[in-house]
Amino acid sequence: MYLKTTQYKQFDSIEIKESLFSKFDLPNHFHDTYCIGLLNKGIKKCVIEETTQLVHSNSISIINPYQVHSDKNIDAEDCLYKMIYLNPDILNYFSKKVAGKNNGNLHFTNDLITDPLVISSITRFFDEISNEIFLEQKLKNLIEILISGGYTKKNIIIDNQSKNAIDDSVEMARLNFSDKIDIGKMSFESKMSKFQFIRYFKKKTGLTPASFILMNRIIMLKTYLLKVLLLAK
Repeated sequence: MYLKTTQYKQFDSIEIKESLFSKFDLPNHFHDTYCIGLLNKGIKKCVIEETTQLVHSNSISIINPYQVHSDKNIDAEDCLYKMIYLNPDILNYFSKKVAGKNNGNLHFTNDLITDPLVISSITRFFDEISNEIFLEQKLKNLIEILISGGYTKKNIIIDNQSKNAIDDSVEMARLNFSDKIDIGKMSFESKMSKFQFIRYFKKKTGLTPASFILMNRIIMLKTYLLKVLLLAK
């Protein structure tokens, strides 16, 4: 097992991970960043929003912010994986530089990328990333390749019915903070995928559903303790 994590001072929201595992099985989770991964060795199964994808050697996969996914290697060979974690603000900044205009949050298609030119460019990015002098230009080139390759799609438009369902979900989470939140049920009622629901829930409240529930529990606990202290005086 080998794991190396590097963060960059120039863009403190950029994190690079390089890992080598003989066996791993990551349950459903999500990140608040874009995750651009290059698998150099091995085969892994990635389930993204309940859609299974087999990721093989020399291929690239991209996970969007708040997109629920799981990862598991499925062969006996060691799995060598490299990942870039990009804050949405950083990606949008470079996207604007590439396109010359603000396109809002980008949404990648989740299609497995096997284009030799793209793989070569991302491999070169990982190989040269240790030199921070040209980091900005390297990031701009990387994002330009991904955008021009047609791996993004238009922003998702949320209708009024879905927005109202999100409002109801926020109120339900606030009032029933002691209950376990059912993201699957809430996203279904909002007519969204889980990752879309989490993304727009955070846009509405500033927090993910889990963090929102935790925050309300802390507030209620503090209120209760304060009442106990006042009564004790």
